[in-house]
Amino acid sequence: MRRLVISVLCALTAAAALAVPAAAQRTLITTQALHMSPEAHPPIPPPIGTIEGACGVAVAGGTVYVSDYYHRVVDAFSAGSYLSQIAPAEPLDGPCGLATGPGGALYANYWHRGVLRLLPSEATFDTAHSTGVAVDPVSGDVYADDRTYVAVYQPSGAPVEVIGAGALGDAYGVAVHGGRVYVADAASGTVKVFEPAGDPATPVAELAPPGGFTSLIDSSLAVDPAEGHLLVLDDLQPGWEHPEAAIDEFSSAGAYLGGLGARVIDAEPSGIAVSGEDVYVTSGNGAGANLYEFGPYVAAGFSAFADEEAAGDDPASPSPMPSVTPRVSTSGDPVAHASQVVQSGGVRAALSASFAPRRLPREGLAPIRLAVGMRLSAAEGGTVPQLRRIEIAINREGRLDPVGLPVCPLSEIEPATTEAALASCRRSLIGEGHFAADVGLSRQSPFPQAGKLYAFNGRLHGHPAILAHVYGTDPVPTSYTLPFEIGHAGHGAFGVLLRAKPPRLAGSAAITRLSLDLGRSFRFRGSRRSYLAASCPAPAGFPGAVFTIARVRLSFAGGRTLTAALDRSCRAAG
Repeated sequence: MRRLVISVLCALTAAAALAVPAAAQRTLITTQALHMSPEAHPPIPPPIGTIEGACGVAVAGGTVYVSDYYHRVVDAFSAGSYLSQIAPAEPLDGPCGLATGPGGALYANYWHRGVLRLLPSEATFDTAHSTGVAVDPVSGDVYADDRTYVAVYQPSGAPVEVIGAGALGDAYGVAVHGGRVYVADAASGTVKVFEPAGDPATPVAELAPPGGFTSLIDSSLAVDPAEGHLLVLDDLQPGWEHPEAAIDEFSSAGAYLGGLGARVIDAEPSGIAVSGEDVYVTSGNGAGANLYEFGPYVAAGFSAFADEEAAGDDPASPSPMPSVTPRVSTSGDPVAHASQVVQSGGVRAALSASFAPRRLPREGLAPIRLAVGMRLSAAEGGTVPQLRRIEIAINREGRLDPVGLPVCPLSEIEPATTEAALASCRRSLIGEGHFAADVGLSRQSPFPQAGKLYAFNGRLHGHPAILAHVYGTDPVPTSYTLPFEIGHAGHGAFGVLLRAKPPRLAGSAAITRLSLDLGRSFRFRGSRRSYLAASCPAPAGFPGAVFTIARVRLSFAGGRTLTAALDRSCRAAG
């Protein structure tokens, strides 16, 4: 029986751990999602001390559960701060994989020995050589990976069926979503996909990245429910004391989408969980144990579809687009990404900006794609204050030019479902993003709880604007459009200024996340144009330059303001 071998977290270097490969689909937000540094935060209360063996993670209702393998318990965190410890009557022999289910249920796979329900009451579900556990979020059924098959149990503990018997040789980890069961089989070096409603014994597909996985022993899997994407941990250095691991992402159709924006160090094994739009991956033991946090999925490659002819003077003329998302070609060049966390007065903001391609002309302009994101949280518990104003200033080396694109009238998309908004203004589409808000159970909030955001070229008070539209059904069907007025930032390092004023609300509803991913190439009156273009401000003789991509300023109720300047480098061509 293979026992857990997990080592102290290696020191992370910018070159090895934080480099964003060209294929990255999610950018790295932080390698320290848990607040355990005595220098920055008070030490975690006894009896936990520090996590030793953070090999599993699960998230439910704002609570993050992390396995504490060597202490034989599970630790609970909220907003990154330690809450409590879950210790069963009989100490767990190495808890690792974790899964949550309906009704606040929490399950743990204790290392190669079985599956135990920890919350709301203790119960044993599986006593075989299990290497992973997952829960169907709808039925609450529990799935235990028993190396050569997956055993399924009802929430009561009654057995349901066996999946993959005869098809699995050496399986590690399991994930369940949309009637499919995903299992990493180290024997075949593939992730096998089962649809038990049809045939529980035979996989319908086998997934692997180009070139294959390095090692799926002790792998972990998770599914992003918003996109239906599968995430798989691949051990790149099997047998090493401090292994490095990659996390590969696949679409719901099985297409390989790329790897996450940083490799995890000290990853034998790591747990994976998805919460909202973020992916959490555990790493390390001892004082260095923590969570890597990755942001929302961004579509691969930024490859352009063929330039489409804009409507010119007739915005109503038909010109069907082959896809929803207008992209800009980056010719395979890596994304230049910058991020910063700022905090003041009990509110914390994780801000990010990126552009692609990174290689730009020294003179003249080339089409680019620009993404800006913000995540807001209460730094010391409580609630996130309401946003009063958002300002995004873009470096003056960048140009925003909507000439030639049809204008989407605000009345066409507010109120409207996503389908109705796209039907009316698809040809005005300039980007997409994500939106989330803390609305509780309020039926009066103008915001949905969460939703995919679509950005349209529009006007506001006679000025060019970006109309950011989102539609969601939780807690009730709600359409919301946040207009960003486009103006000038004035003199200095910045040229374009985007300004938005979220509504003032009587209740506690507040925006907690907003991201915009902008960029479109098109043709207008026979000429190729781009909504966004930029150059690299590198002096003659220098290969590149470091500059501020964007400055983000957020103003909150009560007068609090957070500001961050996000710097990154470009490479000069010519």
